Amino acid sequence: MSKEYSASYSPVDGVDYRDDTNLLDSNTESRPLPKSPLSRWSLWISHGVLMSITMLFFVLWARAPSIDDVVPYSPANEAIESIGIIRFNGTLGTPSIYRGPPSAELDAVWDRISFNARPIRMTLEQLLRTGEKPSPVMARYPEEYGGGYLTTIEFIHQLHCIDMLRRVSWGGNHSDHGANESFEDHRIHVDHCIEMLRQILMCHGDVTMLTYDWVEGVKNPFPNFGIPHRCRNFDKVLNWVDEHRVFVPKSKVVRYEDNVDLASPP
Repeated sequence: MSKEYSASYSPVDGVDYRDDTNLLDSNTESRPLPKSPLSRWSLWISHGVLMSITMLFFVLWARAPSIDDVVPYSPANEAIESIGIIRFNGTLGTPSIYRGPPSAELDAVWDRISFNARPIRMTLEQLLRTGEKPSPVMARYPEEYGGGYLTTIEFIHQLHCIDMLRRVSWGGNHSDHGANESFEDHRIHVDHCIEMLRQILMCHGDVTMLTYDWVEGVKNPFPNFGIPHRCRNFDKVLNWVDEHRVFVPKSKVVRYEDNVDLASPP
């Protein structure tokens, strides 16, 4: 962030030059001093440099990337807010509200950030800005509920996948599909989540550097996972999703006459 500077000027000690008649004889004709060619060229060069710097500033300012230049367009971009550098706590066994054996309290904490798809709405204009094109396979809300395209935000699904793996790691099942899901379908769902998480992690490719420390009783250097990362305000984005959530009975979300079905899930 640029600093603001203020300049103050102090007046030079008052001097009355009206009596300095000895500097110019009253009979001497006053003539303007001729300007040298070098002085004129220096003036023009100074003006040229100043104009060049000014133009460069405006060009760079105009080309400064906005949030939509840095990340793909999403209506939720307006909720993105950096909270600066946050140091992760990666110490083994550190207590967290998100870890521990299954319990109703722990499930409620995870449900807050990952439960339900939290459907929201995108207009045709917003859909086009994402780079997608309207397709007859896309689900739309009924006009009596405002119309628009049925959408959700991706981090909800990503956290759902992590929550599902958490439950599986304790020998449990995930709640979204219930106990009626066959073992084969459950296995497909688990593998799907692993694959989606792999893609998102490889896509972002976190290049934060891990250092290694010597630890008493440990033979080899141990990685220090408590390193700083630049983070966003997660709660602000989650609140944006909840504020834009669309509540439409499932029975009202039906195919339009111009809709067609895909042969298999995308």
